[in-house]
Amino acid sequence: MTRFFCLVVFCIGLVFIVVPTGIYAEEKPSVVVEKLHSGLLANMKDAKALKFEGRRNLLAPIVRDVFDLETMARVSSGIAWQKMSENERTAVVEAFSDWTIANYASQFDNFEGEYFEIKGEADAGRGNIMVSTEIHTRSEIVVLDYRLRQTSKKWRIIDIYMDGSISQLALRRGEFSTVLGRGGVDKLVDHMRSLAAKLAAGV
Repeated sequence: MTRFFCLVVFCIGLVFIVVPTGIYAEEKPSVVVEKLHSGLLANMKDAKALKFEGRRNLLAPIVRDVFDLETMARVSSGIAWQKMSENERTAVVEAFSDWTIANYASQFDNFEGEYFEIKGEADAGRGNIMVSTEIHTRSEIVVLDYRLRQTSKKWRIIDIYMDGSISQLALRRGEFSTVLGRGGVDKLVDHMRSLAAKLAAGV
């Protein structure tokens, strides 16, 4: 369980904060986070029967619903995003999304009584809201804070902080920059697809 959180947070954190639209969101931020947690628990409890493909199918609509994957993919790509064509941007977002989903499906593959607890919401500045949570396992409590912003009348997750301070997409952005420097957008898309394929294969 702990290994998963380290891996997934490194894959889907976000360092860049986007100014929200200011449009009223229909659901509270904590409700959005609870949707993710509920989906993860359902996935964990049936993980063995579902196998990887079943877990991926179960989690895909949830992950796409609660995360602002386009913003996360854009920011992780850095300044290279500005030079991409629309087709290239679409490919990057889809590869990033599939990889994120594969991470959840691969790592949430067991249930040993874990549970999630939402501790509260706080104003994170610039219209963003931070939802503080704890994941309780048999041996430890893992602290995760979710940063959300409003998009199309909906709160969506744009960042995850581990232990209250570690925003992981800064590191991922560095990795993407290296890949982009070696082979451009095609190389980046292939890189993410390869990682997702390895997760599906259990490598």
